[in-house]
Amino acid sequence: MQRILSKNSFLTAILLFFTLGCIEISTAQANMQASIVSNSLPGQEATNEDGDQEDLDYLVNTWSSPVTKEEVKKFVSILDFWTTEDKARYKHDAFRDIWVVNLKDYPDWTLDVSEIEPENKATGRTEEFTKEQLAIVSNADYSDHLRFSARFNSTNIKTGVVEENVLVSQSFCLVPDVQAAYKGGFDALVSYLKVASKDKVKHVKRDKVGRYRVFFTVTDKGSIKDIKMVESSNYPEVDEALIKIIKDMPRNWTPAQNENGEKVDQ
Repeated sequence: MQRILSKNSFLTAILLFFTLGCIEISTAQANMQASIVSNSLPGQEATNEDGDQEDLDYLVNTWSSPVTKEEVKKFVSILDFWTTEDKARYKHDAFRDIWVVNLKDYPDWTLDVSEIEPENKATGRTEEFTKEQLAIVSNADYSDHLRFSARFNSTNIKTGVVEENVLVSQSFCLVPDVQAAYKGGFDALVSYLKVASKDKVKHVKRDKVGRYRVFFTVTDKGSIKDIKMVESSNYPEVDEALIKIIKDMPRNWTPAQNENGEKVDQ
């Protein structure tokens, strides 16, 4: 379980993450008992600050921890997200607030709950979700992003010290039962990105480059749409080149499928 987690943003379920140095990924709780699988294949870390920067780190993944509609419907309590270790660590007093929020295409995970439209959020004070909170979950659609948050006082079981206003959040991306797949796997896509961008990024400097993030949707036809840069590399010419590389990627996508075997966007 992680606190105040997510810095990711924007609207689609597939993410290209480009960076120099160590990868830092905002994730929701990883130890879910449901079968939630995350595909990530980071590249090698570059070591030459001012020389060729061809060995960059790449990640192709869903926007946040993926979960299917059937899996998310099993979430009936905020404690469903807590591991055995979490429950042993936190002796929580009465919950002050519990939020269930559908972020949809909000541009910022850090938005305060007060900034979100009423129809996309529901609040309660008990560990079990209310009827309104469960409705937020059941009405979510593919590529929506659900955030579950709880604020409470916690008594350290070992020391007896009370920590006030502990805030814990978990975030999930709603994905189809069969996710979109790239021929050869995401390692093949990462290989394409590395080769195609080699000449475009070799002049960047480690102390100048930022994390470069692009979101896109794989359609039910296997094509790409809604390509959107949400975080710049700090090199405008690199940003532009990488957008083109993504647009020109081989159309080797198998579309996602819903629980009925129908092809859907992801």
